[in-house]
Amino acid sequence: MAAATDAELLDRWRGGDMQAGDTLAGRYFMAIRSYFLNKAPAEHEDLVQETFMRLSSKRDSYRGASSFRVFLFGVARMILLEHLRAKQRAGRFDPMEHSVADVDGGRMSSLMAKGESHRMVLDALRELPLADQELLELYFWQKLTAGEIAELQGLPEPTVRSRVRSALKRVNGFYAKLASSPPREPVTVEGWLGELRDELENLSLALQV
Repeated sequence: MAAATDAELLDRWRGGDMQAGDTLAGRYFMAIRSYFLNKAPAEHEDLVQETFMRLSSKRDSYRGASSFRVFLFGVARMILLEHLRAKQRAGRFDPMEHSVADVDGGRMSSLMAKGESHRMVLDALRELPLADQELLELYFWQKLTAGEIAELQGLPEPTVRSRVRSALKRVNGFYAKLASSPPREPVTVEGWLGELRDELENLSLALQV
């Protein structure tokens, strides 16, 4: 028997089937944990919990205009912005201008990545404006399409595709500063982003134990 779709589980959850809600949350738990790990490492567990609590209270507001996972990442994004704005002294955090490194000194790169190159890529990502860090992590790690990211960030899809290319160049630049030398070739960082996806999945599994 085919597994229930997100929409089917959500409908059952709305109807009072709490097990369906648990199944839906379990389906996305590691993805949401990965979303927070490199953005708010010290508080990521609390933010994951808050995301699913907020989802529970907002589940009736989902109307199906986008995929459920876009809706869920939208909830996570809202939680993250609230968290970063609370940490910012002036209460102003613009994801198009500010990076998580501006307000959050904590890092988890030594735990999240095995190799030095991978650790530097994670640190370089944190130097990007949050919108660009989020863009690359969702695109390479969560495999969201450019169209889904466009819905999430409220941008035209061609703009998202252009920003992926631009953000990759900026990560290469930050990496070169951290490494005191440029990557071996322009596509190296892009390849490492793909490899880091597997490491993050393994870390999320380890953190569940």
